[in-house]
Amino acid sequence: MSLGPLIETYEWRLTIDWMIPEIEIPGDVWLATDQVLQLFESEPQLVDGEAEGRRAGSLTADVRLRAFDSGSWDVQTARPDVAGRIGEIYPDAVELDNW
Repeated sequence: MSLGPLIETYEWRLTIDWMIPEIEIPGDVWLATDQVLQLFESEPQLVDGEAEGRRAGSLTADVRLRAFDSGSWDVQTARPDVAGRIGEIYPDAVELDNW
């Protein structure tokens, strides 16, 4: 993941609506970042889905990634460091008024 150390200790809950090829994603559980990276090692194309991220042990997600049309992503975060990193990686990124 491009966010590297910012999310190393994170847990993720995945909601996948469409992926090519389909891979088995455990339902409604929180997975460690390394587990998510293992699931995506074969580089499947995520067309429509969402990942909620939270610091391990936290009850509140503070990063949400939403994929749609296989090439566009929305990122929602309360963390300025994550928002800044997104801007560094993707200089064409724009801030949205609504999620």
